[in-house]
Amino acid sequence: MRLGIEAGKDTLDVAAELEVKGVPISAGLLVKDGVDAVLAPLQERGLAVCQIGSTGFNPLSDDADAQRAQAGVLRQAIPLARETGCRYITIGPGNHHPSGFAHYDARNFTDDAIAQMAEAIKPMIELAEKHDVCLSVEPYLKGAINSAERFKALHARVGSDALRANVDPSSLYDFWDVVDPAAKVAATCTGLAGHVGIVHLKEIGIDPGVHIKMGLKPIGEGTTDWAQLLKLVAPHVPDDSWVLLEHVLSAEEARVSVERIRAAAREAGVSLT
Repeated sequence: MRLGIEAGKDTLDVAAELEVKGVPISAGLLVKDGVDAVLAPLQERGLAVCQIGSTGFNPLSDDADAQRAQAGVLRQAIPLARETGCRYITIGPGNHHPSGFAHYDARNFTDDAIAQMAEAIKPMIELAEKHDVCLSVEPYLKGAINSAERFKALHARVGSDALRANVDPSSLYDFWDVVDPAAKVAATCTGLAGHVGIVHLKEIGIDPGVHIKMGLKPIGEGTTDWAQLLKLVAPHVPDDSWVLLEHVLSAEEARVSVERIRAAAREAGVSLT
């Protein structure tokens, strides 16, 4: 498996420093600036594109104007993807709330939400098939696609292997999963076998307080067994895909987190280059 990293403004520098070869780019920037301009700073550092992000594309959003714009970006990005060397474009989980990831809407959790999302993304999937590109949904606790089972229901309606799912168990953690995430990690990694797009690595923890407040934590400061996750997912990651360490907040955190993930890979007996 190949390792990528996302660390905000420090991404390119820490990737080069730590010899992590993959970094993500945004679909919006790709469309705005073009392939050559986006790739130039990566190529200067010996880096490659590991993911094209288009998570603003939220086909269930009630903000029709915003989604017309986002759909336009995605439609233009799909034909450009292969020129970047990456065929995986990440899209959101579907959310009737226009925030995409920040909030939720009760309609997300119905069977109708899956049917509506399938109908909305079919034209994009057809375009992706034409250009040998994969659209990889980001399953997320608050979204319409919030489990391996709901992704497979969406896949059955769309009927194309150009539709994939990112493997990111911590995006699905509830309270009890944070207490003991092993079962959620196993269910997600094995449940998405055969449908893997990108693997995302990030940690979720609980802050002290009367009410439950969960949020991002550095790798190693939560309860996820990263060796378990890497061992379970390794057989199902396509050769042209990546394992992306994301939401890293500083260069120092990147150094510690990358070493911890590499140590977990060694413990799991899997290759992570």
